[in-house]
Amino acid sequence: MRFITFLIATLTFSTLFSQEINPKILEEVYEKGMGFTTPLKNGKIESLKKVNPPKDTWLFSKLEEYKQNIGSENIIYGSIIMPNPEGTFYSYNLFAYDTNREFYYFVAIASYEPNGDSAKFSNSYLFTEKRGLKDWWKKTFSYYQSDIIKKIPKKYLFETCPPPPFKPE
Repeated sequence: MRFITFLIATLTFSTLFSQEINPKILEEVYEKGMGFTTPLKNGKIESLKKVNPPKDTWLFSKLEEYKQNIGSENIIYGSIIMPNPEGTFYSYNLFAYDTNREFYYFVAIASYEPNGDSAKFSNSYLFTEKRGLKDWWKKTFSYYQSDIIKKIPKKYLFETCPPPPFKPE
């Protein structure tokens, strides 16, 4: 089953390889995505306290734990821009990962739709829970295995595929 999921995702991303990537859109998605996620990265989570998140996505208590650990030398941050397979939107992905505990504090995603030479905000996602993190990582892994990643400048990528949010079997 895992092989089939991997194969489908790889084939899907390979169809995008033939499409051109607009460098201006990439830069705009990068700038806007960074601006959108910086408050969370800096621990400004108060606005999320009374939000009722969808099941298996995120918990406020996990964001509080992150906030208490901001500044830890064990936390690495990574950002990745990923186009969707159809090329109809790009997502800016920011993650905070504790290298000592092998644990993701969060993955925050801001999606943007290309509109000519600009990018319009589309949606946002936040994950702290295993199921959401696992789904995100599978897509990210497929992206890192695809040919489309070769068209994305290194500035917009984490140097390697981020670690899985689970122990490999």
